[in-house]
Amino acid sequence: MKNQLSAERDPVGETYIKDSTVVREIHPEFKDFFLSFLREPDLEAFFNQGLIETHIVDQPGKKFTLQHPLICPINYAYEWPLPMLKEAALLALDLNLSLLPKNIILKDATPWNIVFQNTHPIWVDFTSLMPQEVDLIWVAYDQFCRTFLFPLLIGYFFIGRVERALLLESQNGISPQEITKLLPPTAKFKFNWLNNRVYLPKFAIDLARKSGSEKDLARRIKPSSYTNADRKKFFESLRKDVNSIPVGSASSDWSKYYADINSFFNTSAFNPKQQKVAELIEKYQPKTVVDIGCNQGGYSILAALRGSRVTAFDNDEDSVSLLYQLAKEKDLSILPLIGDVLYPAPQCGWRAQEFPSAPVRFCSQMALALALVHHLAITQIQTFDRIALTLSEYAEKWLITEFVPLNDPRSQELLLTNRRDMSWYTLDGFLTALKKEFGKVSTFPSFPEGRMLCFCER
Repeated sequence: MKNQLSAERDPVGETYIKDSTVVREIHPEFKDFFLSFLREPDLEAFFNQGLIETHIVDQPGKKFTLQHPLICPINYAYEWPLPMLKEAALLALDLNLSLLPKNIILKDATPWNIVFQNTHPIWVDFTSLMPQEVDLIWVAYDQFCRTFLFPLLIGYFFIGRVERALLLESQNGISPQEITKLLPPTAKFKFNWLNNRVYLPKFAIDLARKSGSEKDLARRIKPSSYTNADRKKFFESLRKDVNSIPVGSASSDWSKYYADINSFFNTSAFNPKQQKVAELIEKYQPKTVVDIGCNQGGYSILAALRGSRVTAFDNDEDSVSLLYQLAKEKDLSILPLIGDVLYPAPQCGWRAQEFPSAPVRFCSQMALALALVHHLAITQIQTFDRIALTLSEYAEKWLITEFVPLNDPRSQELLLTNRRDMSWYTLDGFLTALKKEFGKVSTFPSFPEGRMLCFCER
């Protein structure tokens, strides 16, 4: 049974999922170009750089067919913290630079063609490769600005949530007209290159429109002939501009983060909560784990070190950015993303079916939801039934969650701005709700004292 992908609109061929792999059937007129590229002696270097691994499927008498690994879970730009968006942008530029000696270029430059495998961006749209066009330095330059460069600027000057909301709203990104209205007046002084990349081109277009010569603008521009040296200079300059946009956390935050997270690497220093969660993971050996409300990602690290492939998400961008840096540095099997368990990324795209929702994509053999329930119940005004149902959507087999009593200092902090009746908030009430979704529920002492771990099995 073929599972059609959104890439079916690709004019180069048909793409679908079959037997847990991605299959591309290439139209005959494009066969020679891709066949020639796949016979290059240094092909493996492109795969190592981030181009999707690609192999020819031998099917005598049938269409020229390619096969790629299926990367799971699929993730999208509106779920990446800013450091991941920047890393994806640099991959697009670096691939173009590496392809120059082959006289090949990418015809697309959008984050929708990239999927992160743990902390490694992978360019999955193999058929974006095309021969260079002599009179165009890069056909995808405008798209790159709209979906990479301008969103990075919005994230820097405002917050990542604004950038992600704009990317979720439209795959076309942010237009030059929009970016000039959004950026503060000081932006052109902070980034001198904005004059050449944004303000001067917009001024020329606006002037042409006012004078009524907009239709003649294209004819006035003399066609140019670009060499690989020209393209190399162009991509290196664009890469320098992208790199000039700060997206990381301050060094003080990084040192504090290390101090807080180090205990998860040291088994002998585990507290009772860490010890029990580690024991459960080692006993059941889940291949996939989702860490809901991961915060700094300590339990994501704990699961990854025990062989699980982890998807970790939280709505705090700083925490997720720090986890991304650490997971990248230590090459951990963790995919860190921005997400809110109560307001997850929706099913959207073409006919609202192109991009599956976060719960569908992130559902794993085991789900972790630690130090989270009291936030959902007290601050977010959720009942135990709603919380248990929400968490169960992410757990194929097992859920490890935690009950934090009302007399816990963290709960007391939340209650300072809450005057609702919380008499229903009891351990027995929470366990009753969990048992509606899971066949078996066990409890274990957590840490600090008074908290309780709840282990749920289907």
